[in-house]
Amino acid sequence: MPFMAPHIGDREEGGSGRRKSIHLFSRTSLSSLTHIHHHDTTNNHEQEEGGEKKEKRLSKRSPLFGLGPPSSHTSPDISQEGIISPTYSDISQSPKMRPRTLQKGRPSSLFGSLGRRSMTHVDEEIDNLAGTTPESLQEDRLVLDHPVPSGKSIIHHGEVQTTSGMFRKKKEYLVLTETHLVRFKSQSRASEAFPSIPPANGRGNTTRHPSTTSIGSLQDTQSNQSHTSAEGENRIPLGQVVTTYKVEDGKPFFTSEVVYLDEEYHGVGSLQLILHDPKDADLWLTSIKGAAEKARLIMAEPYPERVVRYLVQVVEGANDYDANHFQVFRVVRRAAVPKGGRSSSDDIQKLVSAVFYMVVGINMLHMIPLPDFNEASTRLLNPKTTRNALGLVSLVSMNVQYSDDRFELGFRTPLQPVKVLELAASATPDIAVVIFRACQYLKPQWLDFSFSFGGPRRLLDAVEFQISLDEEDYGCFERTLVAYCMAYNCNPVNIQYAVDWEVEDAPEFRLFRPANTAKYSLYELVAIMRALRYNEFFRSISFKDIDLHSMHGVFDVYGTDHVAWATRSGISIEKYFNIKPQDRSMLYQEIQALGLKSRRLRRMDFCNALPRRRPRDTFDEEGGVNEKDPGCEIVAALLPLCRGQLTNVDWIVLSGIELGETDLDDLTPALNEPQSRIRALECSRSGLNDRGIMLLLGTMERQTATLECISIADNPGRINLERFQISMSRFSNIRMLDLSRITRTSGETPLFVPEVMLSWRLEELIMNGVPVNDKTLDTISAYLMSDMSNDLRTLQMDQCNLNGSHVAVLMRSMARVSGEARNMELHVSANRLEKGIGEIVKAIEENYTPSHLVVRMIEFTKEDYFKQLLEALRTNTTVRSLDISKASLPYDASPETCDALRLVFAENTTLEDLDISGEQAHLEVTRFGIGLNHALTGLRQNKTLKSLRIEYQNLGLEGANTLSTVIEENTGLTHILCEHNDINLQGFTILVNAIAKNFTVLELPFMHDDQGQSLKRINESMRDSRRTATSAQHDHHVKSSVRRTLTSLGVSKSQVKPDITTQDVDDMVRVIGEKWENEIDRLAMFLERNRNIVAGVDGFSVDGEGMLSEEALRPTTALSDKGILDQVISNTTPKVELRDPVDAHITKVAGLGILSTDRKGENGKPSSVDGADNKSQPARSKVDGDLLPELPIANEKMFELEGGLFQMET
Repeated sequence: MPFMAPHIGDREEGGSGRRKSIHLFSRTSLSSLTHIHHHDTTNNHEQEEGGEKKEKRLSKRSPLFGLGPPSSHTSPDISQEGIISPTYSDISQSPKMRPRTLQKGRPSSLFGSLGRRSMTHVDEEIDNLAGTTPESLQEDRLVLDHPVPSGKSIIHHGEVQTTSGMFRKKKEYLVLTETHLVRFKSQSRASEAFPSIPPANGRGNTTRHPSTTSIGSLQDTQSNQSHTSAEGENRIPLGQVVTTYKVEDGKPFFTSEVVYLDEEYHGVGSLQLILHDPKDADLWLTSIKGAAEKARLIMAEPYPERVVRYLVQVVEGANDYDANHFQVFRVVRRAAVPKGGRSSSDDIQKLVSAVFYMVVGINMLHMIPLPDFNEASTRLLNPKTTRNALGLVSLVSMNVQYSDDRFELGFRTPLQPVKVLELAASATPDIAVVIFRACQYLKPQWLDFSFSFGGPRRLLDAVEFQISLDEEDYGCFERTLVAYCMAYNCNPVNIQYAVDWEVEDAPEFRLFRPANTAKYSLYELVAIMRALRYNEFFRSISFKDIDLHSMHGVFDVYGTDHVAWATRSGISIEKYFNIKPQDRSMLYQEIQALGLKSRRLRRMDFCNALPRRRPRDTFDEEGGVNEKDPGCEIVAALLPLCRGQLTNVDWIVLSGIELGETDLDDLTPALNEPQSRIRALECSRSGLNDRGIMLLLGTMERQTATLECISIADNPGRINLERFQISMSRFSNIRMLDLSRITRTSGETPLFVPEVMLSWRLEELIMNGVPVNDKTLDTISAYLMSDMSNDLRTLQMDQCNLNGSHVAVLMRSMARVSGEARNMELHVSANRLEKGIGEIVKAIEENYTPSHLVVRMIEFTKEDYFKQLLEALRTNTTVRSLDISKASLPYDASPETCDALRLVFAENTTLEDLDISGEQAHLEVTRFGIGLNHALTGLRQNKTLKSLRIEYQNLGLEGANTLSTVIEENTGLTHILCEHNDINLQGFTILVNAIAKNFTVLELPFMHDDQGQSLKRINESMRDSRRTATSAQHDHHVKSSVRRTLTSLGVSKSQVKPDITTQDVDDMVRVIGEKWENEIDRLAMFLERNRNIVAGVDGFSVDGEGMLSEEALRPTTALSDKGILDQVISNTTPKVELRDPVDAHITKVAGLGILSTDRKGENGKPSSVDGADNKSQPARSKVDGDLLPELPIANEKMFELEGGLFQMET
């Protein structure tokens, strides 16, 4: 029976309410569990007569709930013949109101309980009660002397053979009423209790048979403190029935089992009904099921409050609780039938452990064992039995039927066998519907169940589930991801990703490196990929720089439950396209499923996804055939889908993955088919040889109608120029071409035929590292001048052996009109621009430039060339972005060059982005020098520059001061990138104080690298000074032992300045680190304020008034390193208590005379220390800190003292 968790604080108000059930039939829901109440008369005479005995008996049975005193309750109705009434009084369920017995105490063993009590034959107990004494074995009996009301309706009754585990079969007469299943020893006894049942023919009412007990009624197996009575043991309340199901034991009769649970006293029991007539068996089964279901429907509360609290506590501990996703069912885990049909005493405990609470949470299905019901009413303890939590998304099979309480659930995680739960419950259809809804909630975009369902299809088809994708972003991706992570025991916090809206096929899902581990595990990658399956939000998926080796070559032999067998529309890929994913690795299966199940997905990026992949040769050195290389498995997964037009993925990035012969075999069939409609297949750095490159280009010719990008950069193979030109002539729709660092056959032939290139509408042309001859340059220049190049946005020709004249030709070719910048990026870094620099300068002065110019790593043998370039930029009005970083000058820039740079800052009105960073490598250092600080002053009144990158220029404290004045006055800069400039804490504090007065800067680095370098430099400097001081002190000890001794005795004229100790070094490093972190917090606060101003957040005005407190805006005192050191030393303990071990050792050795030679006094005789002086040695050792043990020296010569001075001291 399902249960939706209420909010704990509202249980009292809503306890008596009704709710709609998820059952397919119309029935009321259950919100809590209470017993059925009836108003019956009581026998006051019996209550008075047995008051004292009852009081003593009840004192031994403390109630589980805090109820009132015993005198406030009435006893249950009892018949005159000693038969229990099938009805309860209002308080009949209370342990205090159970019928009295003559039992003196509970048996200490299980078999003692069996011998002392009969759970089956109440009449036998009553018959034996009159002829036995309380000390006999029959003393535990019930006194019954009230009639049974005849108005109770009987649903079904009859004689049934029952059995219970290890005990023999016996016949009982069962009576099924609307509220209970009552068990009698014979039909005669049943007739006495229910007059509507005819008495048995030829059988008296005094027939007696040996007493037996049912294993399912042994409440001792649950708890040594559980309540037992004849009434409870022979009358099973139908509201307590957990399940009624057929037992498939292979025996020549029909067995049905009834399992019930008493949550008040932890009573778990079972009763097996054995019948030889299948119709009778079905009649009993359906009658009990129907009556039990009806009894549960009229219950006010399906579960006690303390049980609900116990379950909530368990589920909360698993981080899976939500009041809106909390369904509870009582289930029985069916155990395998023992061989031979025999049971042992262990079966008793197995029965107890088989009853569970099944809780369906947000992401997990919890099998929670029964708690310890013997604790206080408000607190239930977790049992020792291990509980199971299974991920809902790992469900692989479900078998359920309307007509049977039995059902099966199968769960499986990757690389593990299926875990099957053989269960039984009275609410089997409800369980199936709840699990199905939970799976749909976790995977709202999945079109299939991803599990096999055995049962009536209408059960799931009738479920109405509204999929609302607006509740969460990205098509509920995170919801599905968390569900798979919990099912596979992964931590979702470790997964980092972003959504990029700036790419061509946006939005793009971009997976980043894990947060807490070196790389993703197989289960994390599978969870990510399965969460992306069926996702209709992303158009691109990028696994760039993500290691996928954990999935490569890994085969899941335990099942194919998550294999994508068909397209999104249901077309079988094995039947119609001969694609067999079941025989391939997990990487193959998951990537193929991504392409197969998503309609919007267009682009997949696997750049550097298999960094350790090394293809195997098909043939070994001796000509034998080796095992076939498995390939990268990505090509084999996607290209057949493209060939069969089964996916919309048409842009595949394989850069950084080495491709072998197997991959080429998988590529060729798809590229040879025009219907594949490939837009791009990027294979840079893929280890392609000559054959591989030409085979790839040759097969791509068939994709000429759709091919938009060719990327074969950084492959070792050479291209045949003639064949290359023929192939390139066929690509009429190409937009992007990357041929960086490819080698070709030598000659004066141009790389591109002019007529062919003039037919392209390129957007990117990348030729880095490709030597360009004059004919190729002419072809490119002619293309830049034509209208076909109007869409060209990027031209990269780094390291192409160009000179200044060549670059000037390109710049003039791309400019349409002088003074109007062409929106284009030109990269000409690492070329010999010094030759013909005058032509570049002239082109810049005349404004024949693109909008973005990158000229990094240019080596100037003469500084004047660089100065000319700066002077040309001073008046240029077309360059908006300029990168002249890593420029190498013969020496530090002269004042004239720095002044020219200052004028560029002050007078240029078009530059928006400038990079003048240097470089600091092991072999070369490039920077402008100290004159750069003067050049930065030109930025004070600049209004157009937005971004300034000035790294590796050794600005230091003076540069930080200059930059701070610029920040205070400049109102145009938004991004200042100035890391790696040897800026210490004082300089960083000055910059932060300046940002407090600026309202436009949005980005300033926290300078963690400068912090680390500053601390390292201070640490080394202080330790060097300590070593120098220690060395000097050592020399002083050797040369002036007498003077040092007198000083230690208090005769010195002046106090020696304390040295820097190890504690001082550590304290200073700690103080600097704390102050730096404080400044980082201040900087983050100011930058956040400025971002809010730009975003127009309410309460953040342009003038900055009232946004931060005066205390937050108050400048921090910028202490120098020396000031911090003095502060630290003044706050440390005196040096005399913190002597350095080396100093202490030198002092001891020198004081003992080991380092001194025998000296003569003025009288020429050796001088020694008397006994009184020797006694002062331990005191000195204490002053030195007792860092070394004293040497056993008695009257040895230590050092000489002048007699007069020594006498004066004494």
